[in-house]
Amino acid sequence: MKFSVSKEPLYARVKKVILEMIDAGELGKGNQLPTEKVLSEKFNVSRATIRSALQSLEDDNIIRKQQGVGTFLTPRNKEVKMRIDKVKGFYHLIGDTGHAPSIREEGIQKVSIDKNVSKKLNLLGSAEVLFIKRTLMGDGNPAIHIREYIPFSRLTLVPTVEELPNSIFEISEAFCRQRIEYSISEIFPITVDASIIKALNLPKRTPILKLKRFIITEVTNRLFFPKFM
Repeated sequence: MKFSVSKEPLYARVKKVILEMIDAGELGKGNQLPTEKVLSEKFNVSRATIRSALQSLEDDNIIRKQQGVGTFLTPRNKEVKMRIDKVKGFYHLIGDTGHAPSIREEGIQKVSIDKNVSKKLNLLGSAEVLFIKRTLMGDGNPAIHIREYIPFSRLTLVPTVEELPNSIFEISEAFCRQRIEYSISEIFPITVDASIIKALNLPKRTPILKLKRFIITEVTNRLFFPKFM
């Protein structure tokens, strides 16, 4: 099997094919997967790539490895879950679940924020920020709606929509020259409002999870205030 050039990591594309073959009953007969060597030859990729794909599947609780015995499907292998505790952008996490990620850009503009948000970003008064709005897609379907606030005081360059990388981690390094160390998150259930209904193409009163996250950079300043929905 040959894989074309893509921004998506090779192991993620291999993982997606493995999931499709599991769903089709072409892999995992008897609940056991072939060895790394057999899979490597089947997909014509290195064993390191297969190992990474299998590790991602194990992280998602799709498979389990038994030392010296083999690799087996878990009883709930159909449930592909996203690990939001991983230090990765959501674009890459969608790829890790076996879906093809893409981005629908919905605007980037300079706005003023209120004192409440300014305080959370360790800014004085009503500060100006770069406001980014985008929707992440999985296999062409809306999956995550994102609103991000980046203080202009932290930017070394102001990106255009065309220049925006896939995730806040890459935005920080490319346009703020700062590496993200960790984040503080709040997760709570809400029902969709009008803007989210349109962005995610959902019916009224649909329950969703809202993730509010402060991202901390290597210089220990609160840099971003993204809201993931």
